[in-house]
Amino acid sequence: MTSFSRRAFLAASTAALSLGAIGKAGAQSAQPVRIGVVLPSKTGATFVRASVNDFIGEEARMGAVLADSQLDSVAEADGFVLQLQMATSPTVDAAIRAGERLVETGNICALIGGVGEGQAEALAEIASRAKIPFFNIGETSDLMRKDQCSRYVFHVEASDAMYVDALGQLAAAQGYRNWYVVADQTERGQGLLERANVAAEKAGCTIVGSSSVREAQSVYYREVDELALDEADVVLVLIQAFDQFPFILAMEEAGIATPLLTFPYTITQTRDYISAARYRLPRLNPSHRVALWETTNPAPEAEAFNERIRAQWGEGADPTAWATFHAIKIVLESVIATGSIEADTLIAHLEKPDTTFDLLKGPGVSFRPWDHQLRQPLYGITVDQEAEWHIMDLDSRIGIARFDSVIPSGEPGADAVAWLDTLGDSSEGVCGA
Repeated sequence: MTSFSRRAFLAASTAALSLGAIGKAGAQSAQPVRIGVVLPSKTGATFVRASVNDFIGEEARMGAVLADSQLDSVAEADGFVLQLQMATSPTVDAAIRAGERLVETGNICALIGGVGEGQAEALAEIASRAKIPFFNIGETSDLMRKDQCSRYVFHVEASDAMYVDALGQLAAAQGYRNWYVVADQTERGQGLLERANVAAEKAGCTIVGSSSVREAQSVYYREVDELALDEADVVLVLIQAFDQFPFILAMEEAGIATPLLTFPYTITQTRDYISAARYRLPRLNPSHRVALWETTNPAPEAEAFNERIRAQWGEGADPTAWATFHAIKIVLESVIATGSIEADTLIAHLEKPDTTFDLLKGPGVSFRPWDHQLRQPLYGITVDQEAEWHIMDLDSRIGIARFDSVIPSGEPGADAVAWLDTLGDSSEGVCGA
């Protein structure tokens, strides 16, 4: 599939969603389930990337388009009609305008988005004011799950705490028992550093040293010179996504050979980023990574989902494609289960202890009542440092990494919820109460 055909298809699919909603609206006997979806993906035949968020935004749009085509029959079988209201948000301001417009004129029962820095917080505020559920598919910040926790906000994307805990389990599985941790000096960075201590204790490992560095520097030579790695088996690099390249490059140029594990921001989980990391960091690009979703997952139902993305777009299923599709599925299944599009009814259903969802991730997948975080396993993937990358060859783009493990390790057993709660914070209470 050529680059042009893929981009043209995305533009056409957006138009098809709008036309589909008009056509479905004619089904007078069916109750509409209108869901607003706000994503930073450009549309139009002449495609211009506004920012790096377009990479993850495009994948999210693929998931939305697939949900529209695959879940419509599910809705109709239960007397509903699925209507997606799509909007493009290359910036936070654009996301605010789109979210407010959808709330004011779209008559939506739920809002989905959060891809791109600041967009989840903005859309969460809009949804909370409108008193409708918002499903975050792209922001990992623990702050949104704690101090900013809202009864109207639910998180399909994993949290900072979940990802750091998963990195800890991955480190232990690789035999990395002594960690050196690097975080930045922001409030969030210091929170990640604190979480690393919790993760180390959970994994039976030890933090032998740590550093805090200023964010957004072009070079990190001085900071790298100050690293004390003599006792470390691995370096956990928890700094921001766009600082990881210059920091690790400085480590390479300093001749450091200690293996790395990096924090899995949404953009760093894409095949495009992994490819760029292999090219720019030939020696220290992490051989093992953590991901929300993996396009080579061999489980039969997961493989079927990944194959549908490949067949329709000639692309691998990056995590935001999975997250968007299944956020829409969660809303639709909740409406069908309750027979209602009212926010209070849907929220009560989502918070019930016995409400679980089949999201291709096994048993026990549900929302925690205390932070509205989706309980779910994450995945360990292995990067093939030698595999060839050809931008026009789908197999080679996918083949630079492969599924390795499910995290948490072990089997869920009879209590899958307790198994999944080993990732992230365990607490009591109800979010927003």
